[in-house]
Amino acid sequence: MAVVVKSNYLSVRASLVAASGGILFGYDMGIISGALLQLRTRFNMTCLQEELLVSCVLFGALLSSLLGGSVIDWIGRKLTMIVNCVLFIIGALILSIAYSFTSLIIGRVLLGLAVGLSAVAECAYISEIASPEHRGKLVSLNEVAIAVGFLLAYLVNYLCISVNNGWRIMFGLSGLLALFQCVALFFVPKTPRFLLVKDARDEALTVLAKLRGSQAVAKAELSRIQNNISAEKGLGWRNIFSLKSGMHYRLIIGLGLVVAQQFSGLPSVLYYSPQLLQQMGFESNESATLASIGAGATKAVAVVASLLLVDKVGRKKLLVTGCIVMAISLFVMAQLNMNSLFTASARCQNISGDATGESLHRNSSQISQSYSTPSKIASLISMLCYAAAYSLGYGPVTWLLLSEIFPSAVKGRAVAFIGAINWSINTLVSFTLLDYLDSVGISGVFITYGVACLLGILFILLIVPETRGQNLEEINHLLNTMSLVTEIKKCAGLSCCQGLQRSTSYRPLVSGEIPLDSLTTLNCESISSDTADEHKMLR
Repeated sequence: MAVVVKSNYLSVRASLVAASGGILFGYDMGIISGALLQLRTRFNMTCLQEELLVSCVLFGALLSSLLGGSVIDWIGRKLTMIVNCVLFIIGALILSIAYSFTSLIIGRVLLGLAVGLSAVAECAYISEIASPEHRGKLVSLNEVAIAVGFLLAYLVNYLCISVNNGWRIMFGLSGLLALFQCVALFFVPKTPRFLLVKDARDEALTVLAKLRGSQAVAKAELSRIQNNISAEKGLGWRNIFSLKSGMHYRLIIGLGLVVAQQFSGLPSVLYYSPQLLQQMGFESNESATLASIGAGATKAVAVVASLLLVDKVGRKKLLVTGCIVMAISLFVMAQLNMNSLFTASARCQNISGDATGESLHRNSSQISQSYSTPSKIASLISMLCYAAAYSLGYGPVTWLLLSEIFPSAVKGRAVAFIGAINWSINTLVSFTLLDYLDSVGISGVFITYGVACLLGILFILLIVPETRGQNLEEINHLLNTMSLVTEIKKCAGLSCCQGLQRSTSYRPLVSGEIPLDSLTTLNCESISSDTADEHKMLR
């Protein structure tokens, strides 16, 4: 019993160290929202420069997400995480001592590379060391850590926003967090799967025995991992786009979810939350950053709630519920902020050279005077509901579904491809947000995102299957025969919300326990269960 407890402790400790990278992920994505309030006057920024500073980290993440799978297979999960920490530290150092806009861009791109690797390496590491009975809890740590990172960023923004050159402190703290993780990583083991790939079978067995607390269990698990690795050989990117086995339908599900997720607006709104809150009547930097803390805290609580509910109420219900609440919140904010339509253009007048702190403060004060206290409170509550609804549905459930709908033989590549599309759209939306705000006003922005949420509801009801209560083999078996046309026809007959029905003729592809994870993926929940039959089928 003591051995089992010790083995669980080792897995938990290593998972916590890896998941701490999620805090860095969330922190560096969220800290820019407060830093911009000081940077735009310190460096006399135009709106285009602000958008570039926000989106360049997403561009870096896009590049590293495309290469991340190959990197971690080449040098290993543990070493990749260490390299990732070094990138975080260098990026934070460059940003904290920056004296030009160019150096800010360089630092942000380096952070973007680190963010993209973080999304790959930490998730793969946790999936490969966790035992089957604890994997679900452990892999969820990364999503919770990201939410905590956002909250921490908003807290630091509030504490430093009134400090002279406080943006240097904001960026510099990221380096300290990365340093702590880097040191801790030297005390966690490499993953057994990577060691097997490198023909270090004895070392892999030793590590797995420590993690599981039993030599016999470790030998059996190691044998299954070895079989999976052998079965993966020969598979390529072409299998993802195959018309066989319902792969086109699975891709439509995955791509549709990430597109709907990004155009719901919340990821980009988080980057610019203080600026948007100033447009909603929170005129000072202090009040805007303080209000952002509420959004961060709400996001963290909602992520935990989603993880507790997703296996009880189902994926589709959480997605639809989240979209409905987001749409209502956005339309309420649009109505409350109609007056802001006439003052939003002043926000980007600095393109013509009007970038003084005095003019920006004057504009914020004029906006504030058009809002009553009840209107501000109602707008803030709507914003909190918006953030909570996203974190209840789109945030965690999208990536959970991606881990379930793809055959394990191509899961890593499929999720990496969809992840790259996700970062691309995130970059596009974030890069154009301030210009779009200048064109249509904050009310128009909220209406646009609200309509996108309504379209997302339609997509979820028509296309997305319910996978609750199904094991991975059952999901794969049933998706093999599904297509876009047949599912739309089913929805016309009002059967779209019934989810995947268990087939009476279903037979497991393999007998015994489902094989353990063996594929590198972009998502923490992407747990591998490869079988030889799947590989033959996909070829």
